Amino acid sequence: SVNRVVIGLGVTGLSCARYLHRLGVPFSVVDTRPDAPGLGILRREMPEVPVFAGDYPPELISGASELVVSPGLSLDAPVVQQARAAGVDIIGDIDLFVQAATAPVIGITGSNAKSTVTELVGEMARAARLDVGVGGNLGTPALDLLAPGRELYVLELSSFQLERAGDLNLAVATVLNLSPDHLDRHGSMPRYHQA
Repeated sequence: SVNRVVIGLGVTGLSCARYLHRLGVPFSVVDTRPDAPGLGILRREMPEVPVFAGDYPPELISGASELVVSPGLSLDAPVVQQARAAGVDIIGDIDLFVQAATAPVIGITGSNAKSTVTELVGEMARAARLDVGVGGNLGTPALDLLAPGRELYVLELSSFQLERAGDLNLAVATVLNLSPDHLDRHGSMPRYHQA
């Protein structure tokens, strides 16, 4: 059986929890912060979901089959390293999104102008009278865009989201530019480029 654990309770982690809850699949939530931002909302909306804020049982992580890691959490974080060492699959919200999306997806990334280009492409799709979902790293989390009848998705994708993503099978992908940014997270330009 699949034992999923969502790591991180910010905007994206909460979006992942809501998505898994809608699917009716069992999962747990872990946030290493005792005062996780989405904790109150999660407990109100999904009181039956096991949630651990601050401390968590290590066996929850090492026994997971899949870790859904929020983009705000570095892949070098101890909780992620523990999962890797135990052979746990590590995915992100974008992986869940592309598994569920039934319409073509346009992905836009780069150091600068991602939001502007994402919004412009979304506006062009709207002008063409397409039912389009626009978001991702910008505004609405990707999983919250999923809807029957959508004809296109336009996603702004951050390097933090892409560093944990598998094969996204995008209809169109573009890297607008790449300049020294987020090196505190990625460590070097080659690692940033790889993400």
